[in-house]
Amino acid sequence: MQIICNDEKKEIRPGTALVAFLAELGVKPDTVFVECNGVIIKRDEYETYVLPEGARLELIRFVGGG
Repeated sequence: MQIICNDEKKEIRPGTALVAFLAELGVKPDTVFVECNGVIIKRDEYETYVLPEGARLELIRFVGGG
């Protein structure tokens, strides 16, 4: 099935949890906020949140500076 992540189409398996998708991208869950279809997903839900068909994800990374 397809989702859109940061304006790029991605093909994922049905039933894919958010944490598994992040792992496939090589993204550490504690370094990003994830918005799905306009709603911010709580970090403690990443393991149980199953991505729906056609989801629009935005991954927002922290950038350090000083």
